[in-house]
Amino acid sequence: MARLGGLALCAALLLSCGAPAVGDGAAPAGEPRVRLKIQSAYPFAMPVLGEGVVYFRDTLDALPGHGIDLKVYDVDKLVKPLQIFDAVSAGKIDGGLSFSPYWLGKVPAAAIFGAVPFGPETRDQLGWLYQGGGLELWREIYARVNLVPVPCGALAPEASGWFRRPIERVEDLVGLKVRYAGLGGKVLEKLGASVTQIPAGDLFVSLERGVLDATEYSMPVVDRNLGFQKVAKHYYFPGWHQPSSTMELMINKEVWEGLSAGQHAAIEAACQATIVWQLARGVSVQAEALAAIEADGVTIHQWPPEILAAMRAANEELLAEMSAADSDFARALASQRAYLEAQAPWSEIAYPPKASAE
Repeated sequence: MARLGGLALCAALLLSCGAPAVGDGAAPAGEPRVRLKIQSAYPFAMPVLGEGVVYFRDTLDALPGHGIDLKVYDVDKLVKPLQIFDAVSAGKIDGGLSFSPYWLGKVPAAAIFGAVPFGPETRDQLGWLYQGGGLELWREIYARVNLVPVPCGALAPEASGWFRRPIERVEDLVGLKVRYAGLGGKVLEKLGASVTQIPAGDLFVSLERGVLDATEYSMPVVDRNLGFQKVAKHYYFPGWHQPSSTMELMINKEVWEGLSAGQHAAIEAACQATIVWQLARGVSVQAEALAAIEADGVTIHQWPPEILAAMRAANEELLAEMSAADSDFARALASQRAYLEAQAPWSEIAYPPKASAE
């Protein structure tokens, strides 16, 4: 894969591009040599998601002089995707590449740092994390569960999901058996759906056998790779539940504190390069995938305004309830919204409106 921003990475690490040969593993004098075992939540072969994991691994390996021997394990090799949080927190593995809304039931505030329904787009989410205090708050909250998070990838908006039958009214959601992750699943529960978490590898069979009536997972290129178009013929947009998605590298806190400042910088730089690459990659491959899905006989839907309005109202109710129940969730949401409000005078006038369809 092509490397992006090589000079920027060298500068970020205070390294010159005339340093030891890339990938030679040489560590500066006094730099500790360490081994890190990282579990991926996504198969390496999965478009965009798994590719981003591989990009991070290869980028960190290519940076000279940091002394980190990195081993990233393909999905399920050490623990299952939904076991990564506990395994890293307990020190059974050094780190994991995953998605923080998966941990909603363990640390409710974690969802805010990954994706918020009807929330910020990627540019504003990253602005909040890196310039608005979001990352500092994330690390404060995760420190209590023995973890250090590093933003390590970003996705364009997701699709809203695959449905075995069309959804024409809010009432059609009642009793619907659906797989949805994070806060979006909680919103659908408020509207009467029965929501579950099922690993990606089991989703196709669950749809095929009617265990699920619907599922969301990711964006078109990923969803088509999982074969959903063969068993569900109604594909909905926009991805109201994840207008942006920040991927995370979580590292055991004791392991992180045992790394040098230079090793921290190398990891941060490789993750920031992965954010740029994964976002660009994700945006660039969706139109072709969407055309292929339509050619497979799938009907592309946009949610009717009245259903989106009901989802938005249920989301506001949910966020208020969760803020009242958990002070960290309330602080994280308030911080994010304060940042967005402060940026609004500029962001509302900075971008030209899209041309009318008429």
